[in-house]
Amino acid sequence: MKKTILNTVKCYSTAASSTSTTPISSTLILSRLPIITQDLTPFESQFYKYQSELWRRLMWTFPKWFYFKTGTLAELRYRQLNKNPISYNPKIIYPQGKPDLKHLRDRRFRQYIKVPKTYKEEDEMIGQDQSNIKENEISRKIIPNSRITEADKIGDSKSLERKLNRTLYLIIKENTKDKNQWKLPNFNQEESSTNLLPLHELAEQGLYKLGGKKINYFNISKVPCHHNSAKEYFIKSHILSGIFEPQSSNIEFQWITKDELKDILPKDYYNNISHLLSDV
Repeated sequence: MKKTILNTVKCYSTAASSTSTTPISSTLILSRLPIITQDLTPFESQFYKYQSELWRRLMWTFPKWFYFKTGTLAELRYRQLNKNPISYNPKIIYPQGKPDLKHLRDRRFRQYIKVPKTYKEEDEMIGQDQSNIKENEISRKIIPNSRITEADKIGDSKSLERKLNRTLYLIIKENTKDKNQWKLPNFNQEESSTNLLPLHELAEQGLYKLGGKKINYFNISKVPCHHNSAKEYFIKSHILSGIFEPQSSNIEFQWITKDELKDILPKDYYNNISHLLSDV
């Protein structure tokens, strides 16, 4: 009975392999994760601005008495730089609201402090052009880099420096008669049964052959995350560093977000893989 079952399975497997015309292939979902945080929504921007202004209004007043002793020359120089706010007078009308003074500070607004320079700093500034003197490293204002890169400005879809707050996916197009549509990198398994490769290795070798070896990336898993009726098995990967350099003049590539893929990929193809792509 056991021998009969084995023969039946063997015959069935042989028949399936002989009638199969579509080769197994590995499709690589190579992504570049977001580098910076997401843009704030209008509601989030207003909320954080409100909280920041509220915190600055209710925060403890700068304790000048601790740093500048009363009656000293340092305290005099501090008062020359920081004028006291206008006090409240019931006989005066204040169009912007009456002052709310506490410890000589109007708590309606954030407090800005100007600190007088030391004698050493003033001596070093004697004889110098004051307009060219930059603020020191401690007191200089920290200005963050722009969230919009040069690649965003010129619309360079081949650059990994675009859309820093979004996930980018690699898509390619082979300019041949049979293949002229954008798609994810896909690599067919060789038909020879003696040279079969695991799907993740097939994707790795295909990627290096397609875009060179200047790519540092890793597979999330050796197990495919999806497959379709065309016997395509999808492998998810993330690029860490490096660049994609096409090894053939017939190959075009782009780094595209999920929203952009919807307008570039064929509709049926996109609908089949959209659940695998990140909305971020």
